[in-house]
Amino acid sequence: MSRLDALPADQRAVLQLLLKQGKSYGDLAGLLRISDDTVRARAHTALDALAPAGGSAVPEHRREELGDYLLGQQTASQRAASRAYLDDDGDARAWARGVTAELRPLGGDALPEIPADGAEVDEAFVALDARRTAHEGHQRSSRLGGILLLVGLGIAVAVVVVLIVSGGSDSGDSAAVSTSTPAASPTATTSTSTSEPQVVAQINMTPPGGGTKPLGVANVVQQNGQTALAIAAQDLAPSTSTSFYAVWLYSGPNKAKRLGFAPAVGKNGNLKAVTQVPADFATYAQLVITKETAKAPTQPGPIQLAGRLPSN
Repeated sequence: MSRLDALPADQRAVLQLLLKQGKSYGDLAGLLRISDDTVRARAHTALDALAPAGGSAVPEHRREELGDYLLGQQTASQRAASRAYLDDDGDARAWARGVTAELRPLGGDALPEIPADGAEVDEAFVALDARRTAHEGHQRSSRLGGILLLVGLGIAVAVVVVLIVSGGSDSGDSAAVSTSTPAASPTATTSTSTSEPQVVAQINMTPPGGGTKPLGVANVVQQNGQTALAIAAQDLAPSTSTSFYAVWLYSGPNKAKRLGFAPAVGKNGNLKAVTQVPADFATYAQLVITKETAKAPTQPGPIQLAGRLPSN
Protein backbone atom coordinates (compact mmCIF):
# COMPACT_ATOMS: atom_id res chain seq x y z
CA MET A 1 0.00 0.00 0.00
CA SER A 2 1.33 3.46 -0.89
CA ARG A 3 1.60 6.23 1.69
CA LEU A 4 -1.20 8.04 -0.10
CA ASP A 5 -3.52 5.04 0.20
CA ALA A 6 -2.62 4.73 3.88
CA LEU A 7 -3.81 8.24 4.75
CA PRO A 8 -7.00 8.63 6.79
CA ALA A 9 -10.03 9.11 4.54
CA ASP A 10 -10.60 12.75 5.59
CA GLN A 11 -7.00 13.75 4.84
CA ARG A 12 -6.96 11.98 1.48
CA ALA A 13 -10.29 13.62 0.57
CA VAL A 14 -8.90 17.08 1.35
CA LEU A 15 -5.86 16.47 -0.87
CA GLN A 16 -8.05 15.15 -3.66
CA LEU A 17 -10.34 18.20 -3.58
CA LEU A 18 -7.40 20.59 -3.48
CA LEU A 19 -5.41 18.94 -6.29
CA LYS A 20 -7.90 17.24 -8.58
CA GLN A 21 -10.68 19.80 -8.34
CA GLY A 22 -8.58 22.90 -7.74
CA LYS A 23 -10.43 23.94 -4.59
CA SER A 24 -9.04 26.47 -2.13
CA TYR A 25 -8.81 26.14 1.64
CA GLY A 26 -11.73 28.58 1.85
CA ASP A 27 -13.82 26.52 -0.58
CA LEU A 28 -13.36 23.40 1.52
CA ALA A 29 -13.99 25.28 4.76
CA GLY A 30 -17.40 26.34 3.47
CA LEU A 31 -18.16 22.88 2.12
CA LEU A 32 -17.17 21.08 5.33
CA ARG A 33 -18.37 23.82 7.69
CA ILE A 34 -15.04 24.09 9.42
CA SER A 35 -12.49 26.90 9.57
CA ASP A 36 -9.87 27.61 6.89
CA ASP A 37 -7.14 26.92 9.48
CA THR A 38 -8.60 23.47 10.19
CA VAL A 39 -8.62 22.59 6.50
CA ARG A 40 -5.03 23.83 6.13
CA ALA A 41 -3.89 21.89 9.19
CA ARG A 42 -5.53 18.71 7.91
CA ALA A 43 -3.79 19.11 4.55
CA HIS A 44 -0.40 19.77 6.14
CA THR A 45 -0.74 16.76 8.45
CA ALA A 46 -1.34 14.64 5.35
CA LEU A 47 1.72 16.08 3.60
CA ASP A 48 3.91 15.38 6.63
CA ALA A 49 2.74 11.75 6.53
CA LEU A 50 3.74 11.55 2.84
CA ALA A 51 7.11 13.22 3.34
CA PRO A 52 10.39 11.28 3.11
CA ALA A 53 12.46 10.45 6.16
CA GLY A 54 14.62 13.36 7.24
CA GLY A 55 11.97 15.97 6.54
CA SER A 56 12.45 17.30 10.06
CA ALA A 57 15.58 19.05 8.74
CA VAL A 58 13.16 21.56 7.21
CA PRO A 59 11.64 23.90 9.84
CA GLU A 60 7.93 23.41 10.46
CA HIS A 61 6.93 26.87 9.25
CA ARG A 62 8.89 26.25 6.06
CA ARG A 63 7.19 22.88 5.53
CA GLU A 64 3.84 24.65 5.87
CA GLU A 65 4.92 27.25 3.30
CA LEU A 66 6.04 24.52 0.90
CA GLY A 67 2.82 22.61 1.53
CA ASP A 68 0.81 25.63 0.44
CA TYR A 69 3.07 25.89 -2.63
CA LEU A 70 2.56 22.26 -3.64
CA LEU A 71 -1.20 22.44 -3.11
CA GLY A 72 -1.61 25.62 -5.19
CA GLN A 73 -2.70 27.80 -2.28
CA GLN A 74 -0.33 30.74 -2.70
CA THR A 75 -0.43 34.12 -4.39
CA ALA A 76 2.03 34.85 -7.21
CA SER A 77 4.43 36.63 -4.85
CA GLN A 78 4.25 33.80 -2.32
CA ARG A 79 4.97 31.26 -5.07
CA ALA A 80 8.01 33.25 -6.13
CA ALA A 81 9.29 33.31 -2.53
CA SER A 82 8.76 29.56 -2.13
CA ARG A 83 10.52 28.89 -5.41
CA ALA A 84 13.49 31.01 -4.29
CA TYR A 85 13.65 29.05 -1.03
CA LEU A 86 13.66 25.76 -2.93
CA ASP A 87 16.44 27.07 -5.18
CA ASP A 88 18.59 27.82 -2.14
CA ASP A 89 17.92 24.88 0.21
CA GLY A 90 18.75 21.25 -0.61
CA ASP A 91 16.82 19.83 2.36
CA ALA A 92 13.71 21.73 1.24
CA ARG A 93 14.07 20.39 -2.30
CA ALA A 94 14.40 16.82 -1.02
CA TRP A 95 11.29 17.23 1.15
CA ALA A 96 9.26 18.77 -1.68
CA ARG A 97 10.34 16.13 -4.19
CA GLY A 98 9.43 13.30 -1.84
CA VAL A 99 5.98 14.75 -1.21
CA THR A 100 5.46 15.52 -4.91
CA ALA A 101 6.25 11.92 -5.86
CA GLU A 102 3.57 10.68 -3.45
CA LEU A 103 1.04 13.26 -4.67
CA ARG A 104 1.58 12.51 -8.37
CA PRO A 105 -1.44 10.13 -8.69
CA LEU A 106 -3.70 12.96 -7.49
CA GLY A 107 -1.98 16.06 -8.83
CA GLY A 108 -0.39 15.00 -12.11
CA ASP A 109 0.74 18.07 -14.07
CA ALA A 110 -1.10 20.37 -11.65
CA LEU A 111 1.79 19.98 -9.21
CA PRO A 112 4.41 22.75 -9.45
CA GLU A 113 7.92 22.05 -10.66
CA ILE A 114 10.64 21.47 -8.08
CA PRO A 115 13.90 23.13 -9.17
CA ALA A 116 16.90 20.90 -9.78
CA ASP A 117 20.20 21.12 -7.94
CA GLY A 118 22.94 22.87 -9.88
CA ALA A 119 24.94 19.64 -9.86
CA GLU A 120 21.95 17.72 -11.20
CA VAL A 121 21.54 20.19 -14.05
CA ASP A 122 25.22 19.86 -14.90
CA GLU A 123 25.02 16.05 -14.81
CA ALA A 124 21.92 16.04 -16.99
CA PHE A 125 23.59 18.20 -19.64
CA VAL A 126 26.73 16.06 -19.52
CA ALA A 127 24.60 12.94 -19.97
CA LEU A 128 22.67 14.45 -22.88
CA ASP A 129 25.87 15.67 -24.52
CA ALA A 130 27.37 12.19 -24.13
CA ARG A 131 24.32 10.64 -25.78
CA ARG A 132 24.40 13.13 -28.62
CA THR A 133 28.13 12.62 -29.18
CA ALA A 134 27.76 8.85 -29.14
CA HIS A 135 24.83 9.00 -31.53
CA GLU A 136 26.61 11.31 -33.98
CA GLY A 137 29.81 9.28 -33.79
CA HIS A 138 27.93 6.08 -34.47
CA GLN A 139 26.18 7.60 -37.49
CA ARG A 140 29.51 8.71 -38.92
CA SER A 141 31.34 5.46 -38.23
CA SER A 142 28.94 2.82 -39.49
CA ARG A 143 25.47 2.06 -40.79
CA LEU A 144 26.10 -1.71 -40.91
CA GLY A 145 22.97 -3.63 -39.94
CA GLY A 146 20.89 -0.43 -39.76
CA ILE A 147 21.49 -0.09 -35.98
CA LEU A 148 20.62 3.21 -34.31
CA LEU A 149 22.22 3.94 -30.93
CA LEU A 150 19.68 5.17 -28.35
CA VAL A 151 20.97 5.99 -24.87
CA GLY A 152 23.55 3.23 -25.23
CA LEU A 153 20.79 0.60 -25.21
CA GLY A 154 20.91 -0.29 -28.90
CA ILE A 155 17.36 -0.34 -30.29
CA ALA A 156 17.52 -1.68 -33.84
CA VAL A 157 16.17 0.45 -36.66
CA ALA A 158 15.20 -2.84 -38.31
CA VAL A 159 12.46 -3.13 -35.70
CA VAL A 160 11.19 0.34 -36.55
CA VAL A 161 11.36 -0.38 -40.29
CA VAL A 162 9.15 -3.44 -40.03
CA LEU A 163 6.74 -1.65 -37.69
CA ILE A 164 6.33 1.32 -40.02
CA VAL A 165 6.05 -0.65 -43.26
CA SER A 166 3.71 -3.29 -41.90
CA GLY A 167 1.39 -0.66 -40.39
CA GLY A 168 -0.88 -1.38 -37.43
CA SER A 169 -3.46 0.35 -35.27
CA ASP A 170 -2.79 3.84 -34.03
CA SER A 171 -5.64 3.88 -31.55
CA GLY A 172 -3.48 2.89 -28.59
CA ASP A 173 -6.50 1.44 -26.79
CA SER A 174 -5.17 -2.04 -26.19
CA ALA A 175 -2.04 -2.59 -28.26
CA ALA A 176 1.18 -3.45 -26.50
CA VAL A 177 4.27 -1.45 -27.37
CA SER A 178 6.67 -3.80 -29.11
CA THR A 179 10.39 -4.46 -28.95
CA SER A 180 10.53 -7.76 -30.81
CA THR A 181 10.81 -7.88 -34.58
CA PRO A 182 7.56 -9.24 -36.03
CA ALA A 183 7.46 -11.52 -39.03
CA ALA A 184 8.36 -9.38 -42.02
CA SER A 185 5.70 -8.91 -44.65
CA PRO A 186 6.55 -9.15 -48.37
CA THR A 187 6.29 -5.37 -48.54
CA ALA A 188 8.83 -4.98 -45.76
CA THR A 189 11.36 -7.42 -47.21
CA THR A 190 11.10 -7.18 -50.98
CA SER A 191 10.13 -3.61 -51.85
CA THR A 192 12.89 -1.75 -53.67
CA SER A 193 11.31 1.67 -53.17
CA THR A 194 11.47 1.73 -49.36
CA SER A 195 13.43 4.79 -48.20
CA GLU A 196 15.91 4.74 -45.34
CA PRO A 197 14.38 5.62 -41.94
CA GLN A 198 15.23 9.14 -40.79
CA VAL A 199 15.34 10.41 -37.21
CA VAL A 200 13.46 13.71 -37.37
CA ALA A 201 13.22 14.65 -33.69
CA GLN A 202 14.40 13.59 -30.26
CA ILE A 203 12.37 13.75 -27.04
CA ASN A 204 14.50 13.81 -23.90
CA MET A 205 12.61 12.28 -20.97
CA THR A 206 13.33 13.11 -17.34
CA PRO A 207 11.63 12.48 -13.98
CA PRO A 208 8.79 14.98 -13.38
CA GLY A 209 10.16 15.84 -9.94
CA GLY A 210 13.68 16.50 -11.22
CA GLY A 211 16.87 14.50 -10.89
CA THR A 212 18.99 12.37 -13.21
CA LYS A 213 17.54 8.89 -12.58
CA PRO A 214 15.74 7.43 -14.37
CA LEU A 215 16.40 8.96 -17.78
CA GLY A 216 15.05 8.23 -21.23
CA VAL A 217 14.94 9.32 -24.83
CA ALA A 218 12.46 8.80 -27.66
CA ASN A 219 13.47 9.24 -31.28
CA VAL A 220 10.78 10.18 -33.79
CA VAL A 221 11.55 8.13 -36.91
CA GLN A 222 9.99 8.64 -40.33
CA GLN A 223 9.93 6.41 -43.39
CA ASN A 224 7.82 6.68 -46.53
CA GLY A 225 5.53 9.28 -44.96
CA GLN A 226 4.85 7.24 -41.82
CA THR A 227 6.15 7.88 -38.31
CA ALA A 228 7.16 5.75 -35.31
CA LEU A 229 8.63 6.29 -31.85
CA ALA A 230 11.72 4.39 -30.73
CA ILE A 231 11.89 4.68 -26.94
CA ALA A 232 14.69 3.75 -24.55
CA ALA A 233 15.04 4.36 -20.81
CA GLN A 234 17.41 3.36 -18.05
CA ASP A 235 17.49 3.08 -14.25
CA LEU A 236 13.80 2.18 -13.92
CA ALA A 237 12.60 -0.09 -11.12
CA PRO A 238 12.06 -3.67 -12.36
CA SER A 239 8.55 -4.66 -13.39
CA THR A 240 6.62 -7.11 -11.21
CA SER A 241 3.53 -9.23 -11.67
CA THR A 242 1.43 -6.34 -10.35
CA SER A 243 3.45 -3.30 -11.45
CA PHE A 244 4.39 -2.55 -15.04
CA TYR A 245 5.08 0.33 -17.42
CA ALA A 246 2.91 2.01 -20.05
CA VAL A 247 3.56 4.69 -22.68
CA TRP A 248 1.08 7.57 -23.06
CA LEU A 249 0.55 10.77 -24.97
CA TYR A 250 -0.38 13.28 -22.29
CA SER A 251 -1.76 16.78 -21.86
CA GLY A 252 -3.21 16.32 -18.37
CA PRO A 253 -5.31 13.83 -16.39
CA ASN A 254 -8.35 14.51 -18.60
CA LYS A 255 -6.50 14.28 -21.91
CA ALA A 256 -4.28 11.25 -22.19
CA LYS A 257 -3.95 8.45 -24.74
CA ARG A 258 -2.32 5.13 -23.94
CA LEU A 259 -0.09 3.92 -26.76
CA GLY A 260 0.45 0.57 -25.06
CA PHE A 261 2.27 -1.31 -22.34
CA ALA A 262 6.05 -1.55 -22.50
CA PRO A 263 7.78 -4.93 -22.23
CA ALA A 264 8.79 -5.95 -18.72
CA VAL A 265 11.77 -4.10 -17.25
CA GLY A 266 14.37 -6.45 -15.80
CA LYS A 267 16.94 -6.05 -13.04
CA ASN A 268 19.15 -3.92 -15.27
CA GLY A 269 16.46 -1.20 -15.27
CA ASN A 270 16.43 -0.81 -19.06
CA LEU A 271 13.30 -0.30 -21.13
CA LYS A 272 13.16 -0.54 -24.93
CA ALA A 273 10.02 -0.06 -27.00
CA VAL A 274 8.81 0.99 -30.44
CA THR A 275 5.33 2.08 -31.37
CA GLN A 276 3.59 3.71 -34.29
CA VAL A 277 2.72 7.40 -33.92
CA PRO A 278 -1.06 8.04 -34.04
CA ALA A 279 -2.59 10.70 -36.26
CA ASP A 280 -3.41 12.99 -33.30
CA PHE A 281 0.17 12.93 -31.95
CA ALA A 282 0.63 16.71 -32.34
CA THR A 283 -2.45 17.52 -30.26
CA TYR A 284 -0.74 16.32 -27.06
CA ALA A 285 1.87 18.11 -24.99
CA GLN A 286 4.05 15.29 -23.64
CA LEU A 287 5.19 11.71 -24.04
CA VAL A 288 5.20 9.96 -20.65
CA ILE A 289 6.12 6.59 -19.21
CA THR A 290 3.97 5.60 -16.25
CA LYS A 291 3.92 2.82 -13.69
CA GLU A 292 0.60 0.98 -13.77
CA THR A 293 -1.15 -1.61 -11.64
CA ALA A 294 -4.38 -1.87 -13.65
CA LYS A 295 -4.54 -4.02 -16.78
CA ALA A 296 -6.64 -1.49 -18.69
CA PRO A 297 -6.06 1.95 -17.10
CA THR A 298 -8.20 4.79 -18.41
CA GLN A 299 -5.93 7.43 -16.89
CA PRO A 300 -2.15 7.45 -16.47
CA GLY A 301 -0.67 6.07 -13.27
CA PRO A 302 2.31 7.73 -11.53
CA ILE A 303 4.54 9.35 -14.16
CA GLN A 304 8.12 8.05 -14.10
CA LEU A 305 9.47 9.93 -17.13
CA ALA A 306 8.13 12.80 -19.21
CA GLY A 307 9.31 14.69 -22.27
CA ARG A 308 7.77 17.51 -24.27
CA LEU A 309 6.68 16.59 -27.78
CA PRO A 310 8.58 18.31 -30.60
CA SER A 311 5.55 20.23 -31.85
CA ASN A 312 5.06 21.92 -28.48
